[in-house]
Amino acid sequence: MKYSTPLILPAALAALLTSCTSVQISKREITRSEPSAATLVSLSQRAHGWKSSIQIRDVTVSYDGRWASLGPKFQPVLADTKFRGGSEERLLLPSRVMAQEHSGPAGKKFVLREPGNVAVSYNGKPSDNAEARKAAALVADAYTMFLMGPAYFNRPGVVFARAGEAVVDKAVCDGVLAVLRPGFGEAKEDRVILYIERSTKELRRVRMTLNGLESTQGAEVDVTFRDFRRIDGILWPTDFDERIRVPFDLHAHHWKLLGLETSRGYSKSDLGPAGFKGRASAPTALPALSAKPR
Repeated sequence: MKYSTPLILPAALAALLTSCTSVQISKREITRSEPSAATLVSLSQRAHGWKSSIQIRDVTVSYDGRWASLGPKFQPVLADTKFRGGSEERLLLPSRVMAQEHSGPAGKKFVLREPGNVAVSYNGKPSDNAEARKAAALVADAYTMFLMGPAYFNRPGVVFARAGEAVVDKAVCDGVLAVLRPGFGEAKEDRVILYIERSTKELRRVRMTLNGLESTQGAEVDVTFRDFRRIDGILWPTDFDERIRVPFDLHAHHWKLLGLETSRGYSKSDLGPAGFKGRASAPTALPALSAKPR
């Protein structure tokens, strides 16, 4: 298992972390979808409002987040806490081009992620650091999944299998294992377990591998979704809580969605690589979150 850390842990703490290691996502070979698993994902997509009639072309969001004190130290390149605090993000559908403008104590980080390519700049200066670019691609892809929820898995190269059941925030959920080829960022494959609430079919949590970076191969995290709000026909999570689950159990990151708009009408040319332009440039409006949470 590969997992880098800049810390030299005392023996007692290291033993504690080792004792918290949880069972890893199944590595069994899956070449085709199990019909019941694919049906569950389809029902979840419908429950979230992702129907064929939806005409959303772009999504504009803003987030604010807080990092845990210890967890991010085990994945420093991925967390990039000096630059990743709050963010303004733009997503084009159906091409899934994602642009992110992160803000942190060290300044601004801009990421433009499109299929097969990623551009990263820090405080306006392009970065040619290969590991930083791989990490940025992984994060952009993962945040596309967190935002789109079950609709993210309506893409080529995904097979589904049943993965037992679990309780998330006191809700009984059915698990679906999604095998993604390619995976997040530059990974050849990643695996995600979707925890779909049995009664409502809402996606309450995902647990995912992080194979897009050499330093995090073998690691797993989960993100729990809370405080759903229906905006423009789609049920969006507005509260996100991330924990490292393998190789140990630690809190990593908590963030909230501050604003969300759909179909501003911008294009890829408005997304960079130097920053937002045109209809993509204005900060995300807050009134869109006036709907009651559910």
